[in-house]
Amino acid sequence: MRPSIRSSAILALIAAGVTLMGAGGDKGTRSIDKLTAEVSKGDLPIEVELSGVFVADNKDEIRIEPEAYRGELIITNLIREGKAIKEGDILIEFDQSNLEDSLEEAKDDVDDKLVELEKAKAELNSWEIDEERGNARRVAELAKATREQKKAIEKAALELSEKEQGLKDADRRVKDAEIDFQQLTQLYEERELHTATENILVERQRQQLENTRRSTAKTKRDFELWKKYDHDAEILEKELEVADKQAEVEKAKVKTAAERKEQEAKVKKAERAMKKAEEKVAELDVDTKSLSVLSPRDGIVFYGAMAGNDSHSDIIFVGMGSRNDEMKIGGRVRTHQVLMTVASMDKLSVEMKALESDIQHLKEGLPISIQPTAFPALAIDGELTKVDQVASRTGFLSDVREFKIHGTYEKTFPQLRSGMNCRITVRANSVPDCLQVPVLAVFSEGGKHYCLVKDGEKTTRRPVMIGASNGQLVEIKEGLREGERISLYDPLANS
Repeated sequence: MRPSIRSSAILALIAAGVTLMGAGGDKGTRSIDKLTAEVSKGDLPIEVELSGVFVADNKDEIRIEPEAYRGELIITNLIREGKAIKEGDILIEFDQSNLEDSLEEAKDDVDDKLVELEKAKAELNSWEIDEERGNARRVAELAKATREQKKAIEKAALELSEKEQGLKDADRRVKDAEIDFQQLTQLYEERELHTATENILVERQRQQLENTRRSTAKTKRDFELWKKYDHDAEILEKELEVADKQAEVEKAKVKTAAERKEQEAKVKKAERAMKKAEEKVAELDVDTKSLSVLSPRDGIVFYGAMAGNDSHSDIIFVGMGSRNDEMKIGGRVRTHQVLMTVASMDKLSVEMKALESDIQHLKEGLPISIQPTAFPALAIDGELTKVDQVASRTGFLSDVREFKIHGTYEKTFPQLRSGMNCRITVRANSVPDCLQVPVLAVFSEGGKHYCLVKDGEKTTRRPVMIGASNGQLVEIKEGLREGERISLYDPLANS
C-alpha cells in the first residue's frame, strides 16, 4: 500500500500525534518550512480500514421454481416485509387461474398425443400386414420359379433321352435298309434274275436305303443343332426367373428392415411425445401445489435478495433486500427470481470489499474490529474467514478491481440486523524493527521517492526506497539512518 504524499497535509500529521520540531528543537510557534520529524526504528503496525455490511449466515431465498409453468405469477396474498415469522407460516400465494389453464391445455395435448400414438401404431400394424402379404407372394413366386426351373431341367433331360433314342432308331433303320438291299441284291444274283422287274425292285430298294441314310443324317444334324442351341435355353430362362425372384426376395428383406425401423421410429416418437405430455401434466399438477409458499425457518422477511456472498449478486446492498416494486397484492412477478429472503438474525457475519492496494495485507485468520454505524460505541472482535483470490470490477465500465472479504464473530448482539453498515479495521501483520517516518516526510518526483534530510541549517535531498505503510507512517528500506531529522515540507515539491 503506497503512501499518499501531500506536503500541504500538515493537519493530518498533527492529528496523528507526530512531534513537530522547529529549529533547535523548541516547541511553540513554528514557520512551516522548519517543521521536522525524526527517523525512528521499531515495529510498524499495519491496519486496513474497510467498509462493510452485516449479513445473515442463516437465510433462505424464496423463489417460485415450477417444473413446467413458464408464465407470470400474480400475487394474491403476501406477508409484510420486516415481519418476524415462524417456520410454516404462509409467505406468499399466487393466483392459480393461469396455471390451471396451462394444466388443461397440457391435458388436451395428452389426448392429442394419444391419438397420434394410436395412429402410428395402426399404421405400423397395417404396414406389417401388407408387408407380410408381399413377402408371402414373393416367396410363392420364388418357389414357383424354382419348380418351373426343375421342370425345365427334367423336361430337357427327357427330350434329350428321346432324341438320343431317335438317333439310335434311325441308325437301326439305316442298318435294316442296308441289310434288306444287300439280301435282295444277293438273292437276285444267286437266282440270276435280271429282268426289268427285278431291276426296278433293286433300284427301289437302293433308293429307299439312300432316303433312310439322308433322313438319319438330317436327324443327327437337327439333334446337334438342338443340343447346341435349344437344349439349355429353357433351363437358362427358368434360372433367370429364379434369380429375379430371389433378388426380389432379398431386396424386399432390406427394404422391409428399413421401413420397419421407420415405422417403429414413428411409434417411438409418438410414445416419447405422449410421455413428455404426461410428464408436463404431472409437473403442472405439482406446480399448482407450489403456489402457496410456507416459510422454511423462523426469521424476518426481506423482499428480494439480501446482501451477502451468494452466487446471484456481486453487489452488497445497503439496507434491506433488493427492492421489487411488484411485491404487492396484484403484483406480477417472474418465476425463478428471488422474491424474498427469510433470514435468522441469531447469527450474523460481515461482508467487505478491498481494493487491489489493500489485498496484499489481507489473509484469512487476521483479527478484525467491527464498529456498527448505527451503534458507534459498540466494538466487536472477530476475524477474517475468507479472502477471495479473484478480483471483480466495481462497475461495468470501470477498471477498478475489488476483492470480496468475509469476516465472522462469535458473540450475539440482538440490536444488530442484516443489512446494517459498519466499519472494519483489519489488524494485519506488522513490519518488525524497521526504520519509519511520517508519510508527509516522503516526496515523489518522476516515479521516485526522496526525503529532505536536515543537518543544522542545511537541507539535503536524499533518494529513499519505501516499503509498507499504515497510512500515517511508512517503512524506509534504504536512504536514511535512525535518528536523522527530516523536513516535512518541500517548497519545490509538486505534490
